[in-house]
Amino acid sequence: MNTSCFACKGGECIALDPAPCFYKRPRPCRFFKTQAQADAGIEHALALIAAKPTDQQKAIADLYYGGTMPWKDGDSSDR
Repeated sequence: MNTSCFACKGGECIALDPAPCFYKRPRPCRFFKTQAQADAGIEHALALIAAKPTDQQKAIADLYYGGTMPWKDGDSSDR
């Protein structure tokens, strides 16, 4: 297992079950990302949400973020 992957926690993959890196013949995981790449992806997604009309932003916030809007607050730590 590549321990530099964002999804490697405690030596185990928390993203996929079964983790492709645990097969008998190891192969590169197609979902591998460093923590920096994962963070950049989240920031990009939040920027896309922020560009939507306010009513759509509110619907997304209610459905996925418990009514909070981390893309407006600038705090995406509650992921």
